[in-house]
Amino acid sequence: MKRLLPVLLSLMSLTPLAASAVEVANLYSSSVVAVDAQSNRDLQKLALAEVLVKVSGNPLIAKDPMIKKTLIRAREYLVKQSQESIDGERHLHVSFNEKKVNRLLRSSEFGVWSQNRPQQILWLVVDEDFSRSVKGESDTDYADFISAIKEQANKRGVPVLFPVMDLDDQLQVSSSDLWGLFTDPVELASTRYAADNYIIAKIIKQQDDYKLNWSLYGRNNTNEAYEIWLTDSDQGELSEMGTKLSSRLADHLGERYSVKASGNNEVVYFNVDAINGITDYAKLIEMFSALSAVAQVDLETVSGSSIQLKLVLLGTQEDLLMELSLDQRIQGSKNVFDDMNFQWNAIN
Repeated sequence: MKRLLPVLLSLMSLTPLAASAVEVANLYSSSVVAVDAQSNRDLQKLALAEVLVKVSGNPLIAKDPMIKKTLIRAREYLVKQSQESIDGERHLHVSFNEKKVNRLLRSSEFGVWSQNRPQQILWLVVDEDFSRSVKGESDTDYADFISAIKEQANKRGVPVLFPVMDLDDQLQVSSSDLWGLFTDPVELASTRYAADNYIIAKIIKQQDDYKLNWSLYGRNNTNEAYEIWLTDSDQGELSEMGTKLSSRLADHLGERYSVKASGNNEVVYFNVDAINGITDYAKLIEMFSALSAVAQVDLETVSGSSIQLKLVLLGTQEDLLMELSLDQRIQGSKNVFDDMNFQWNAIN
């Protein structure tokens, strides 16, 4: 049988595929609010621009000359739309054709960020009135900050959680842990939420506004320690800082995970064990077909419960690895010959 190409095999040997990504829904849909007497055509342009930002992960995509021309023809990408009035405002709900949007992004040399996206959890510690405390999901004093993060993260298609801060969380993570950036207890507590990455955010309440410092911690594989992927700071009102945090986070993750067409149409062969019946096979093919890095997937050979797939790549082998690392349904382990074996793990 053909073996997986050496470069991919060596990369896979460093990366047990067991992360806990979230499948984000409604990436190709958007809801926009009409201002004054905006026409549906204008609102369709705004909605398509929002979808392109979500799917590509690039916040500046609407400034591209080719994309600007496409936005004028947004109706050509339309699948369905509806409208409703909420508190006197007209909302237009629009969905676009997934294949056409992806084709546009690749022909424009932008990346496509798949629906499988890493889960973040944000740990917030606040310094106010000479004391420090950890704020959780249901905190009311900092609800503006938390709500703004959630709203913008949802708009950008980025999964973000806040801890519930029940007794379990309180026993594991203290305000001094977060303020001192002692990450061991934070990493341990984050596993409860099946988080791929975690954020430590520190807010200082000042006389007229707030000061924020935050860091994103992530890792490329489960054998390595977490490292700081991104740091940022801000000052101002809570809601504004929350929106900026989510935008900055989405920009970084979009750049890291989106897949650009390489133009090489590289072919790799992928061996998978534990395929028990046609249902497993169908789900496996569906999973590989949905990857942004894969242009085509075909069955090459079958031997008992083991199969070999032939993959034609849109992106690189590294892109394929990155996407697979976010899916628990494929698990890798070494055999006695120090080669990698891959098994299908039928979660649902």
